[in-house]
Amino acid sequence: MVPRVHVHLSPPGINSLRLAQFGLKLVTAGALALTISLWWVGITLHDKIDTVAQQTRMISTETAQIVAQAEAKGLDLSEHAIQNIPQHISFVKQVRERVGFSWTQLLTDLEAAVPEGLMMSTVSLDEKTNTVLLNGSTQTLQDLNQLIHQLEKHHAFHDVILTQHAKKKNKNVKGLTHQPFIIFSMKVSYIPNHQHSKPVKS
Repeated sequence: MVPRVHVHLSPPGINSLRLAQFGLKLVTAGALALTISLWWVGITLHDKIDTVAQQTRMISTETAQIVAQAEAKGLDLSEHAIQNIPQHISFVKQVRERVGFSWTQLLTDLEAAVPEGLMMSTVSLDEKTNTVLLNGSTQTLQDLNQLIHQLEKHHAFHDVILTQHAKKKNKNVKGLTHQPFIIFSMKVSYIPNHQHSKPVKS
């Protein structure tokens, strides 16, 4: 009986080579898919760019027409003029506020907030900041504290600041000393166009 002999005709390492070929095929397929995706994204992006460019041209054309119409009517729509628009608006607002300001209303509001027995020597207004400057005198610190309290409670005033106060002695011609009194200075923010309501009571 003749013995059987098994001979492998395939070269060594063929299995590893097949695995490598399969891996290369996967890499190639993946690269091809990525290339197709990038190509599609590029086409979509170009379409969007073309759309934006077309819209930009339309806006530029319409803007040029508006500027031409404005210039024909004597309006200045240059970049410098447009930048100055907020300043003009602010100026107009300030003018409107000044026109609507009423000294009568300010004095009425002060009268509602100033307690009895307290005397005001001067009342002035800083129109740029709507700050009222008050100078006056009173007999006691309690009256001064009451003034600050009532100004803070009043709907037309806020941010009361006592800038200075000092106790003085009043002497007559004969040199006799009377009851001392307190002089003070303060500033308070005022709302000119506030809504009127009932005066504040202590």
